[in-house]
Amino acid sequence: MKNKTATFIGHRDCFGISLDLVKSSIERLLEQGVTDFLNGGMGSFDWLCARAVYELKISSHPEIRNYLVIPYLSFSIREKKYFDDILYPEGFEKYHFKSAIPARNRYLVEHSAYAICYVNHSWGGAATTYRRAEKQGLTLFNLAECGQ
Repeated sequence: MKNKTATFIGHRDCFGISLDLVKSSIERLLEQGVTDFLNGGMGSFDWLCARAVYELKISSHPEIRNYLVIPYLSFSIREKKYFDDILYPEGFEKYHFKSAIPARNRYLVEHSAYAICYVNHSWGGAATTYRRAEKQGLTLFNLAECGQ
């Protein structure tokens, strides 16, 4: 259910964002009824978020689910243990390798009501996805604006 789902949007590299800040942001979403988290698994922000959801799940929130959404079948997965399931969206086999990632990012936005973000510049895939999420009306929490 979209209204109980959040995703993560962030640049490949992120600096100055702590695991505790990500966890506290996730906990705010849990208070609002979010139970499912979609992750693209591409950059350091995605992996920080995957770890945060995983640690919250095993420590105090066994009800939450963490999903990795892969853009193509040969996608390399670093830490499968973080995820409850790996999703390969129906129809993605039609995408060329380079267009599969933007398609996956659209999928993340279209299937979420919330996004925890780390976007601190206006170019690249994360910035494009952030703008798409704004346009789609997702509730956004941009950790790049937290002054850490």
